[in-house]
Amino acid sequence: MPRSFRVTGLVWAFLIALAMGLSAQETTIVLIRHAERQSIFDDDSPLSGMGQRHAELLVPLLVERKPEFLFASDRKRTQQTLAPTAAKLGLTIQLRAKSDSLALAAELLRDHRHRTAVICWHHELMKPLVRALGVTGAVPYWPLDTYDWLWIVHIPDHGEPSLETRKQTLAPAPAGSAERR
Repeated sequence: MPRSFRVTGLVWAFLIALAMGLSAQETTIVLIRHAERQSIFDDDSPLSGMGQRHAELLVPLLVERKPEFLFASDRKRTQQTLAPTAAKLGLTIQLRAKSDSLALAAELLRDHRHRTAVICWHHELMKPLVRALGVTGAVPYWPLDTYDWLWIVHIPDHGEPSLETRKQTLAPAPAGSAERR
């Protein structure tokens, strides 16, 4: 076999191995909290007017992430928060019981590798969900009155999952709005 053919074969083998390494994708899980609800005394309260506006303003922010799956809990407010994004993307919101945060994390890790999913969930369950997705580093407290965070869990094929926190950049509320965030 001529020497040039062997070198070319080695170069091709190297390029294929390199391409396979570069094509490895991470799993991306975008976590948002449901938007503002009408009543804190009703466990299945729908969104308030401000919450509905917030849900509409989330659409471009979530669409740019190119999610393939949308998940919400079995509570109206989480489903209503994702409804405008689902309509824009033509996706069905997959419902999971609020009490099944750990099962949802296991499902994502098992069935949705190398994909992007958005989960609309509840503030008190965000940290356990992030931990169940494998993040071992610092996880900030998600305050009860905070609706404008975006948590992105990056799960690489190799290495430790990480948490990126961002503030949602939504348009300000209309002047004179009496509703609180």
